[in-house]
Amino acid sequence: MIGRIPPKVLKTIKLAEISLKDFTDKSKSPILDWFSINPAHWLMLHKVMIAYLKNETITKNQLIKYSERSYLTSNTYIDQAVKKNYFKTIRNKKDKRSIFILPTELTIKVFSDYVDKRAWLYKAIK
Repeated sequence: MIGRIPPKVLKTIKLAEISLKDFTDKSKSPILDWFSINPAHWLMLHKVMIAYLKNETITKNQLIKYSERSYLTSNTYIDQAVKKNYFKTIRNKKDKRSIFILPTELTIKVFSDYVDKRAWLYKAIK
């Protein structure tokens, strides 16, 4: 016979259920699903979005350093995101060797909706 579940454990169960649903819902979005391939992709998405939302710039080289993968691998990830139209690049007018990475409008919308939904979901748990 199962006894009464303590409130703290109930809260943990609810959070785990929300987290699981959140994870499975994420795979329904092609953008979020692609960035979920591995931690380096997920990190790149967040770094680009945070820089964009703060109205800051992030260069391709800075993003490569954050990804914690080899230069070649990180560069390939970024190029794939650009090819898929998830990121866009802009040449730095002051230094032609430098390339800024920005999210596309679609990426901004999908990411913002995802983050807003998560804030709402987790806030509901007392």
